[in-house]
Amino acid sequence: MTKVTGHIVALLWILLLLPGLASGQWTQLNAFDNAEIQSHAEDNLAFSDVMLFLLEHDVTMHRVSYEMPFLGNDIPVSGALFVPDAPETAFPVLVYHHGTTFKRQSAPSFKVDLTNLGYVMASLGFVVLMPDYVGLGESELQHPYCHAQSESDAGWQLVQSLVELSWELDVQLDGNLYVTGYSQGGHGAMAMARSTMPVNLQGELSLEAVAPLSGPYDLSGTQLPWILDSPNYSQPAYIFYILKGWNAVYGNLYGSLSEVCMEPYATMLDSLLDGEHSGDEINAICPDDWTTMLMPGVLEGMTGEGSALLEAAVDNDVHTWVPSFPVHMRYCTEDEEVLYENATSAFESMTGAGANDIQAYDLGEYSHNECAMSAISGAVLWFMSLNAQVNSITSVMGSQPCDEWEVFDVMGRRVVIQDGESLKVLFKRCVQNGQVTKWMKVR
Repeated sequence: MTKVTGHIVALLWILLLLPGLASGQWTQLNAFDNAEIQSHAEDNLAFSDVMLFLLEHDVTMHRVSYEMPFLGNDIPVSGALFVPDAPETAFPVLVYHHGTTFKRQSAPSFKVDLTNLGYVMASLGFVVLMPDYVGLGESELQHPYCHAQSESDAGWQLVQSLVELSWELDVQLDGNLYVTGYSQGGHGAMAMARSTMPVNLQGELSLEAVAPLSGPYDLSGTQLPWILDSPNYSQPAYIFYILKGWNAVYGNLYGSLSEVCMEPYATMLDSLLDGEHSGDEINAICPDDWTTMLMPGVLEGMTGEGSALLEAAVDNDVHTWVPSFPVHMRYCTEDEEVLYENATSAFESMTGAGANDIQAYDLGEYSHNECAMSAISGAVLWFMSLNAQVNSITSVMGSQPCDEWEVFDVMGRRVVIQDGESLKVLFKRCVQNGQVTKWMKVR
């Protein structure tokens, strides 16, 4: 080996050992211990005692900067990574697709404090990934709102980055993958699940279950027709977010926003939809009847035959496929932002096409924001139940002293034990003199 060749080989080894260069770069951003996470959850999140009890790990947050395909090019994007601080333990991977955000720096990898749900999810025993999406986080492009392909690619490429970087981060994976997301994230979760797992991940991970939550899965047949027929829709900013985002992808919805909206709205919207302003700021300029912002004939053109908007919606529908793994949706019937019939339409389409383990759970008469925590916590607990060990009745009931052991499944439901029965149980609690004295995890 010549001296030059030796220097080149040495340089290559140095590059391989630098953080993140296997599939992008990672940067540690923050860390909280379990006591801090539990205190925040107890004070700020509508969690049951069951959920609070299951919080276990200290958590470290990282930003992952990586590349993904978009419109024929590889582009730089970012996402958040939350790792339980237990390097000797192998954990399942949970991908959470976030809901609608208009500001780039409101994306998950820029939300480093305890308000980011990634800490709670990781403390429960998952390696958590949250893609920022194209146009958010570190990406400076126009965000293509509810664009199925880019949501899917952002998720899968972030998973691939984790697998390739796991040795550097000292993270062990148990091979199980779960996918969920709320609102726009429900659409993203369904889009990612519908796509084929990249070949180089197929020997590393198995997609075990998916929980899309309150998402617009049926854009062409349910969500957009409802919005376009609702002049008092509560979030008009979403409409123009879709228009500008999809026009950046397809290029045929309009030439300029002045063809869609009257002035001064066209100029104002073009300026506000720049990744630096919030949805509230955009909604504030919209009249109570958002359709009065439109140029004459535009609304009819949006809903008529051959509408470029509805054709784009069909391209981004994510409800007409047949999963080979469990897909359990959750929704609330008073959701004023995402029509709950998106879930029932997806359920009917999937079961009608022969899918087996498909559920659409009605969580009650709650608004979009009221529904969120119940839906998200239910999804995560369901994933935990699928990843639990099966325990015998004797091991569940054998500890003493205790007046009574109350046994619960991972969903927080009281378990009535029958002789000789085996259950998938995660924990139990001791009741003495009518008071709960301690919890015990059963693994």
